[in-house]
Amino acid sequence: MTDLPASGPPALPRAQPAPGPSRDTVWLLTGLAGSVLAAVAITVIGMVLYPQFADTFTAFTLRGTDLPLPTRLAMRFYPAIWLAPALALLIRLCWPGKASRAIAAGVFGLLTLFAGVPLVLVSAYLPMIQLMSAL
Repeated sequence: MTDLPASGPPALPRAQPAPGPSRDTVWLLTGLAGSVLAAVAITVIGMVLYPQFADTFTAFTLRGTDLPLPTRLAMRFYPAIWLAPALALLIRLCWPGKASRAIAAGVFGLLTLFAGVPLVLVSAYLPMIQLMSAL
């Protein structure tokens, strides 16, 4: 038999857990993900949904009535939503309160997703709502 030292086996160093992403990183990524998802959804609405409503829109203009302003704006400027991810980054870099910069970028991205997309959908249906109310 071998002689073991009286102190026992050598102690192994404890493994340190890998550091997770910081709170700021999570908020920034949330804002970027929300704004990119909103941009994709609004682009799909602009490229797929609006052309399907083209007959309704032309019938609306044949009656001598203009399309509602939100509908005209959404039809014309929907590609501008792709500025939202850049704005989220700009908010992260330039927000006045240093401690809340990432939170502001995250909230902006989530607002573009949860407020912007429903507003564009409602603007697509506004002409039909007005046509039905005229009947």
